[in-house]
Amino acid sequence: MELPPQVQSLVDILSSLPGVAACFCAPKPLDGFDPNQLSLPGEFGSFPHAIIMRTKGGRTNEVMIQTEVILDRSSEAWLSLEFLAWWVRDWGRSGHEIQMRPMALPPKAYEIQLGRTLKFFIEYFVIEDGDSYDNTLAVAAEMGKSIAECYEMSRDCFENPAAFTGDVEDI
Repeated sequence: MELPPQVQSLVDILSSLPGVAACFCAPKPLDGFDPNQLSLPGEFGSFPHAIIMRTKGGRTNEVMIQTEVILDRSSEAWLSLEFLAWWVRDWGRSGHEIQMRPMALPPKAYEIQLGRTLKFFIEYFVIEDGDSYDNTLAVAAEMGKSIAECYEMSRDCFENPAAFTGDVEDI
C-alpha cells in the first residue's frame, strides 16, 4: 500500500535512525470507538487502552496517528530509543497530544516469544475538521520534519554518546 507523502516522510526518517529495524504508520479513527472492543484479540491489542478507557472512547472526529517503531537489539537502537523518548516528551511538553509507549506479546504462546516482540508506538491524537485527513497529514509531516531536524542537531551525540556509569541517581 502506498502511503501519502507526508506519512512516508515520517516513516522514512524514523526508519533511518540507527538501530531501527522497521517502522509502520497508520491513522486510526477513534470517533465512536467502543472501549469494549479493547478486550478483543487482534488489532485492538495495539490501541492505547488507558487513554481510551479514560475518555470512554474517542472524541468527536478524533484520529490517532499510530507510528510503530521496531528496534534491533544494538546499542545504536538504544540511543535511538532514548532520542525518541526525549523527542516525544519535548513535544508533549509543548502542547502536542502525543505519547510513546511500549507493547509486547505474551512471553509464551505456542513457542517462546519473549525477546522478539517488543516494539514502541508513538501516538499523536488529532481532531479532524470533518471527513478528511488534512489535519492528520499535516501533523505527520510536521512530526517527520521535527524528528529529522532534531536528529541532525543531535548527530554528534549519536556519534559520541555518554557512557552509562551505573549512577542511576543522576538519570
